[in-house]
Amino acid sequence: MRGYRRRLARRRPVRRGVTLIELMVTIVLLGVGLVGVSSMFIVGYKNQTHAHFTSVAADVANRKVERLRSAGLNSIDNVTFPSPFAVPELPSGQGTIIWEPYPDPTSSNQLLATVSITWGGGKGIEGRVDVCAVVSNHG
Repeated sequence: MRGYRRRLARRRPVRRGVTLIELMVTIVLLGVGLVGVSSMFIVGYKNQTHAHFTSVAADVANRKVERLRSAGLNSIDNVTFPSPFAVPELPSGQGTIIWEPYPDPTSSNQLLATVSITWGGGKGIEGRVDVCAVVSNHG
């Protein structure tokens, strides 16, 4: 019986645990990896938010330009198209409209209208969109 127990004892695998140093190195490596991944999420969120705000601003500016075009050259004034104007869809959204004779200052039958939309929201999110169009009388 003694010989049998000795043979069983020899066949058992030797179990070794994880040392404290190995555990600390593993935790440090996981921590560094998690910090890198979390910073990627932050940058991705900022980029996605900036892209969304740019899309909204471009849509607002294009709608304003289409209103200018449909109104025609003789209907454009500061009362009908006030500048500056608020853009409530964007954080701290502000818009301006500038029109000037086109193609030169002596022209009287065409205007170059520039609609600019700016917004805030913090570093990396704020931005500006400009949309230009030539406006003339309906013919």
